[in-house]
Amino acid sequence: MPTGRDQKRMQGEDGAHPEWDQLYAAGVPATRIAELAGAKVPTVKRHLERRRAQDPELAAKHHAAPRKPGRQWHRRLLELRDFIATHGRYPAIHGREAGEASLYGWLCAQRHALVTQTLGWERARELGELLGDWVTTDLEREQDTQWRQRLDDVAVFVAEQGRLPRHRPFTTKAESSLSIWLQTQNNHALHKRLAQWRLTALEEEVPGWRKPRSRQQGQETSTSAKLPTKPNLAAQDTFRSTGPLLAGWNQHQ
Repeated sequence: MPTGRDQKRMQGEDGAHPEWDQLYAAGVPATRIAELAGAKVPTVKRHLERRRAQDPELAAKHHAAPRKPGRQWHRRLLELRDFIATHGRYPAIHGREAGEASLYGWLCAQRHALVTQTLGWERARELGELLGDWVTTDLEREQDTQWRQRLDDVAVFVAEQGRLPRHRPFTTKAESSLSIWLQTQNNHALHKRLAQWRLTALEEEVPGWRKPRSRQQGQETSTSAKLPTKPNLAAQDTFRSTGPLLAGWNQHQ
C-alpha cells in the first residue's frame, strides 16, 4: 500500500498534461509520448488511464487517428518532392504538367487533414522534413512577395524624401498609394490582424512608420525632419502557424 509520500508524488506526476492528451488523441502511443516529454512510461500510462475514465472520447479519438503512412502515401509524397525539384514550384490546379492536377489534389487533401487534425503526427513530420513549408499555398506566397515589394517601395521613398508618404497633400499618385498602404497595415496592426513577421519587417525597414500624422507634419517643418532609416533587410520567411500540436511534434523530432 502506497505511503502518504508516494501518494503525494503520484498526484504531482498525474497533474494536468494537455499536451499529452493532444498527442494521444492524434494517435501517438504512450511510450512515444513519454519519450517526447522526457517522462516515465508508467507515469504517462497512469495519466492517460485517468483521462480516458474522465473523457471516453479521448480513447475513441486515439483509435480513430490515422496510423503510420503506407506505401502509396509515401509514393505520392516522393512524386510531389520530385515535381517541386523539377519545376521549382508546387503543383497548380490548372497545371499542364503530367499528373500535376492529381498531385495538387493530394497536397490539398494533406493541408485539409492538417487543419482538421486528422493528418496524423507521422505524416505531418514527414511532410515537414521532406518539403519544408508545405502548408503555405502558392497564392499566399505570391501575396507575400507583393507585400514585400510594397514595403521596399515605402523604404525607398523614405530614404529619398526623408519622410513618410502622405495621402493629402501628395506629390504623386504613387505617394498617395503608398500612404494608403501604410494606413492599411496600421489598421491591421491595431486589430491584431498583421502577421508578426510583417510587423517586424515594417519596424526594421521604416522606423517610425506608425507615427501620428500631426507629428509627421510638425517634424517636416523643423531642421531635423529626416526620419532615421536602416539598410533594406529582407523579411524573414516564417512557417505559418498550424496549431500547437504540430509545433510540439516538430520541436521534439
